[in-house]
Amino acid sequence: MPIRLTIIPRIYLALTVLILVAVPDLEGAAANRISLPGISFSVASGNFRLLAASGTGSLDDPIVLVEEVFGDGEVVLAINVESADFGSRVQTMHAVGFALQKVVINRTDMIWDYYALELEFESGRGSDYYDGLSFAQMATVNRPFRSDSFAQVEDLTEPRDVIRFSQGQVNPGERARFAVAVTHTGVMPKFFLVQHVRPPYAQLDIPLHPGHL
Repeated sequence: MPIRLTIIPRIYLALTVLILVAVPDLEGAAANRISLPGISFSVASGNFRLLAASGTGSLDDPIVLVEEVFGDGEVVLAINVESADFGSRVQTMHAVGFALQKVVINRTDMIWDYYALELEFESGRGSDYYDGLSFAQMATVNRPFRSDSFAQVEDLTEPRDVIRFSQGQVNPGERARFAVAVTHTGVMPKFFLVQHVRPPYAQLDIPLHPGHL
């Protein structure tokens, strides 16, 4: 009897330890967050997942972020610069700057004939001229921005920071690569990169107006 009383608490304690260790791992997987030195990327919408990230953010070694999109609507990626000495790795005068290549896999059943990237300092609110966030505005780094799937690139800075890719397509199961640069005038910013995978109009030559892409 004393032996049983000794073994049972030990087994119970071991199971408790295993449960406590497992819970944070499951929560981390659900958060879908990937960190690199000084910066992290996380899922902020439920229609895509992050697969991998690498690189330092310099022009010679850009941050390469791989993701797959499986749902409709805006794809929202949260970016958090976590190091005060992250700096501008694309050699601009900004407090923060990095070269970014996004590899996006189309896991939907739609053909993408248009793709847009937009910066938002606050979720749901487009980045304007005064928030310090831009696709390396007033700098020539990494320009012209490019994609291996779209021939035309429109680099717009007003009234919102938007890059529009057209004249191409990405079929279901295929992937596309987009090369841009992101900068901010403040230290350790938190912001969003929003991806629009379908055109808002039947014609893409309609002029851009506030509130539209």
